[in-house]
Amino acid sequence: MHADSKEGWKPCADGPRMHDGRFSTGKSQSFYFPDDHLSMPSWFKGMAIIIAERGLWPADGLPAQCPSFCCPPGRTDCCCHQLLFSQPDFTGQKPQLQEAIEHRSHLCDFYPKYHCEMNFIEQYWGSAKLQFQAMGRAMTMEEIEVKVVECLDDVPLLHIQRFILSFFLSIFL
Repeated sequence: MHADSKEGWKPCADGPRMHDGRFSTGKSQSFYFPDDHLSMPSWFKGMAIIIAERGLWPADGLPAQCPSFCCPPGRTDCCCHQLLFSQPDFTGQKPQLQEAIEHRSHLCDFYPKYHCEMNFIEQYWGSAKLQFQAMGRAMTMEEIEVKVVECLDDVPLLHIQRFILSFFLSIFL
């Protein structure tokens, strides 16, 4: 659990940062070293240090993650990943994109990943791929690029509107 800077590595100053966490007492916990830290200014502390600061680090240590991310059922103390992601301040943190959208008084609703019936973009792609297949074979990369653009442009606006409408109806009904 020693915090040494890695040779050649630098933190991304403009990168997204996590919000501070909260100890069980309610006190704020920064997940980053202070700007005036001797060897790692502004660096993310890492799971082991965050867990240790919370007083949850076991004497015999923890692996960063369980093999293949397969944690034993019902365990929250098998690895750093599981222990941190079972903490209330971690589970309650919204993604930065969602916070930015909601900060501007908009509704943010993420689709289920890779769910073609719930994501109108997948239906749009499906329609474009069907048209691409019907156009026949292309001989060069340039022909393929032209065909792809044509297929994407040729999906009728009415179909796109229906995809979007069916998506919203499936959510709200």
